[in-house]
Amino acid sequence: MRSVEVIGKSVEDAIQQALQQLGVSREQVEVEILSQGTPGIFGVGGEPARVRVTVKETTENSPTAFLKGFVADIIQAAGWDLTVDEVREQEGEIYLNLEGSDAGLIIGKGGTRLNALQLIVQAALARRWQQPLRVTLDVSRYRERQQAKLVQLALNAADKARSQKRPVRLRNLSPAERRVIHMTLQSDPTVFTFSEGEGADRVVVVAPVELRQRLLRQTRSQRPSARSPRPPSQESTDTAQGANSSP
Repeated sequence: MRSVEVIGKSVEDAIQQALQQLGVSREQVEVEILSQGTPGIFGVGGEPARVRVTVKETTENSPTAFLKGFVADIIQAAGWDLTVDEVREQEGEIYLNLEGSDAGLIIGKGGTRLNALQLIVQAALARRWQQPLRVTLDVSRYRERQQAKLVQLALNAADKARSQKRPVRLRNLSPAERRVIHMTLQSDPTVFTFSEGEGADRVVVVAPVELRQRLLRQTRSQRPSARSPRPPSQESTDTAQGANSSP
């Protein structure tokens, strides 16, 4: 919940300052008086009043309601033919789907515009609420369709790796897309996955599990000797940590 501590000439003055900072009305908050303050003598030696003001969490004043209103305001200001069609919150994530004739305009090439808008919405939420919440902004269920395509791509690569008994390399994937490949196949005991290469050349390798040791040795031997191994925290940005994903 959002909360601020404010000092003022009086309790009421401190409360009004807090309401202005939080951007809410008196009815939306709970006030805790930490110090009544003292006026002093002839204005000397007094102490200011101090209050803690906390925004009440209600259905109308929640992260989900805030995001719905915030996105609706962006749509209106931009003049897009879009509406917030669905909002749902589960497991620390708030999902919003937009629908309308300007869906293609918002998605952009490869979802770049949608990703940029999602970053803005995520930043707005982070400034207003302290608890960790992830925002997924979708348009005409574009992300759901892309997810389904990636899952199918991973399954096809696994079939090919098994049938041809060789590694299959999946190129031109973003870090988020590579994570989907790893996570889709992490419970498949017949194949394993890992990433190789750097930057734009980084690829996901899907290979039969019997080739695991040989391929991983080759990958390590190809690294420049003067370069230290990539720390797990960096590798985890594009590698799902599972039974068959290698660091």
